[in-house]
Amino acid sequence: MIKRKKAYEKEAEFQYEILSNELQKIYGKKDKAFEAVKKINLRIEPGIHGFLGPNGAGKTTTMNMLVGALAITSGEAKIRNEKAGTVEARRLIGFLPQDPVFYDNMTGEEYLIYMGKLGGLNKMEARKRAQELCVYFDIFNDRTRPIGEYSGGMKQKIGIAAALIHKPKLLILDEPTANLDPIGRANIIDKIKEISKTVSVFVSSHILSEIEQMCERVTMINKGAIVISDTLKNIKQQYIGNTYELDTNKNKEMLKSLKQKDYVQNTWIKEEDGTIQIIPQDADKLKQEMPKVILENNAILYSFHIPEISLQDIFMEVYVEKGDKK
Repeated sequence: MIKRKKAYEKEAEFQYEILSNELQKIYGKKDKAFEAVKKINLRIEPGIHGFLGPNGAGKTTTMNMLVGALAITSGEAKIRNEKAGTVEARRLIGFLPQDPVFYDNMTGEEYLIYMGKLGGLNKMEARKRAQELCVYFDIFNDRTRPIGEYSGGMKQKIGIAAALIHKPKLLILDEPTANLDPIGRANIIDKIKEISKTVSVFVSSHILSEIEQMCERVTMINKGAIVISDTLKNIKQQYIGNTYELDTNKNKEMLKSLKQKDYVQNTWIKEEDGTIQIIPQDADKLKQEMPKVILENNAILYSFHIPEISLQDIFMEVYVEKGDKK
């Protein structure tokens, strides 16, 4: 434990947006105790970092501990070297919870000014900042309307604007596109990507394609424990498949030829799109011989490649491996 602590303190000398050492959350006591977060070690660098996991995995609990909304059972977390939950750490964070609660009778501008004053701004500074954010989020003309009249997308924009009002260094977003239509989701994603040029973002979402659009790094959590944490590029390389996909104007003829080759272990036609799937016995020889097979069948080549694996595919594979799908 002493060695681990020293290693953690040494890492803390570097600039991480979020750094945790065996961060744990237990609900209940004795025989009714439930470990929601299991001594996790987060290393979140600048940029946009995705935080993924199925319902009940511990994402929201972790985020609430990081922002100081929930007491830490054991371990430690730091926000840019400031202890999580302290006034200094909270000043560095802008937070949008999964289900934000607004004062519906307040106008958007009034709410932002109120949040700005809570964040330490004086009234004049808060008003100026509120109006700048209303312009940025394309809601300036609606800033004097009660929030209760806002659409879901407008409320999310106000929520993110409120999180940014005091100019934080780190934005923590818990399901920021939940309950939005496709256009609303696209607008929020574009804004998050723009914001990340000056403010780091730690974001959770159950829509994996959105995380793939936004993030260079992701952490997957399941049953309170980290399953994998790395760059998307490295994760995809780790889980890349070995099934080649071939498409020509004569797929049936090509399939018959490929079935006879000793460098092909298995091959079939994919029902969804009619492409040929090939598991090679010898991948190098398959690539070397493919032009000859195409010429033998007088076929026209449309494509020949290993399809890029999606984050959705990896997510499912990770949780299947962990026994979460039967």
